[in-house]
Amino acid sequence: MKTKHIFYNIFALLTFCVLIATQACTSNAGPQPIQYGKDQCVYCKMTISDSRFGTQLVTKKGRAYNFDDVQCMIAYVEDGDINRDDVAAFYLPDFKTSELKPAEEMFYLKSEALKSPMRGDIAAFANKSDMEETLTEVGGMPLTWDDLWE
Repeated sequence: MKTKHIFYNIFALLTFCVLIATQACTSNAGPQPIQYGKDQCVYCKMTISDSRFGTQLVTKKGRAYNFDDVQCMIAYVEDGDINRDDVAAFYLPDFKTSELKPAEEMFYLKSEALKSPMRGDIAAFANKSDMEETLTEVGGMPLTWDDLWE
């Protein structure tokens, strides 16, 4: 009877350890909060201060890297500092709300009038009508996510 009790305790402990290990290895879904005015761009080392342009990539292991401009994020990947295949998601802020959204779902506008921190001058929009409204106000050129990588 005592042997059976010990077996169940060992089984419960092993099950608990497996669950903890599984939780530790899974990445958090979605972007991590950027602390504007405190966090630094991992590429250019400038303080990330403008929530309309601060971007983030999250690796498949769940590590978040923050950037002050989409151009810094792309340059970081293109320079080989991180392999694009290791990236789970790229996030950019909606220019109107500053809420980080998946890059592939955004609409982009490049305009010198936007004056982003590293002068990439590219803003992302969660919906096309906001992008078109801003285009009418400041001029520029609409882009796609793929255009940014060319």
